[in-house]
Amino acid sequence: MKILGLLLLLAAGGLLAWIGLRADEPTYIAPRAADSVPIVLSGDVPAGFEVRTLDVTGMCCTGCTSKLYDKLAAVEGVREIAIDANVGTAQVVVPEGEPVEPLVAALTFDVYRAEPRP
Repeated sequence: MKILGLLLLLAAGGLLAWIGLRADEPTYIAPRAADSVPIVLSGDVPAGFEVRTLDVTGMCCTGCTSKLYDKLAAVEGVREIAIDANVGTAQVVVPEGEPVEPLVAALTFDVYRAEPRP
């Protein structure tokens, strides 16, 4: 009986080793700390700039905010960004008269969809 238990243990160990060796390389990259993305703008909007508010769907947690923040930061003319995952909004400070389409395009990828508020 002891031999049967030992054989089962060896078989289970061999199976786990085989699975571990055949597993793909992990590709997950942990998001940056959620507290590094502001949820409110810092204060007064400078002269010549305006705040654009966008409703963003697809956010499920504060980890999503860092992805969206990076996408918005890459848009030309963006001065400040605040993203609130609990409310599902992104506020962006941009030069007056700047079109909203680049902001919407930056936030529309994967499961995320953005709509500008009027």
